[in-house]
Amino acid sequence: MQVLLVRHAQPTRGHNPHGPADPGLSELGALQAQRLGAWLAHEPIDLVVTSPKRRAIETVQAIVDASCVHEIEHDFDELDRRSNWYFPTEELATHGGEYWDAIVRGDFEAIGWDPPEVFRARVVEAWNALLARRPGDVVVVGCHGGVIHRIVGHVLGVADGFAPVTVGYASITRIEVSVKGQARLTTLNETAHFEASRERVAGSLGSRPLL
Repeated sequence: MQVLLVRHAQPTRGHNPHGPADPGLSELGALQAQRLGAWLAHEPIDLVVTSPKRRAIETVQAIVDASCVHEIEHDFDELDRRSNWYFPTEELATHGGEYWDAIVRGDFEAIGWDPPEVFRARVVEAWNALLARRPGDVVVVGCHGGVIHRIVGHVLGVADGFAPVTVGYASITRIEVSVKGQARLTTLNETAHFEASRERVAGSLGSRPLL
């Protein structure tokens, strides 16, 4: 089984005083999602799993629309899943104000974040459950940067579970899972789809029938 971890594309800011913030994609994010969908249209994807957040779902919507089965896994939500505020990562320090100050202090409960150990545990549990049921040969998981960091950290055996790697908007990280359930990182932070296009899959990825 191959799992493609896809970070959501660039979102807008969001504030919801009555519940968790759930903004959709920005104009740039929609373009990123379009490029991603065109790139992955040439791969035989069996299933799309996403977090419940709009930014994750909208990023992989084109893949779902290509007749893929779509499942929502709440435990693949980001650590800020209960927060009333959402800021794109690049705006946190400059526009986050008191929200950013609380992050720096580690006052996660005040802003609706899961404690790091709780976040890591639920993500790893959801990941292990996905691998145990092997729902397809090629599975896309549309989720969040923090989720991908924890999954990659778990696969690589990083002590604190957080892999210090770059995971860009709408990037692809591939993990191969053997029939015995052994997971190996094969690519990290693929972004070729922003610069190029393709009509078929070549190399090792081309060994499977195309859509």
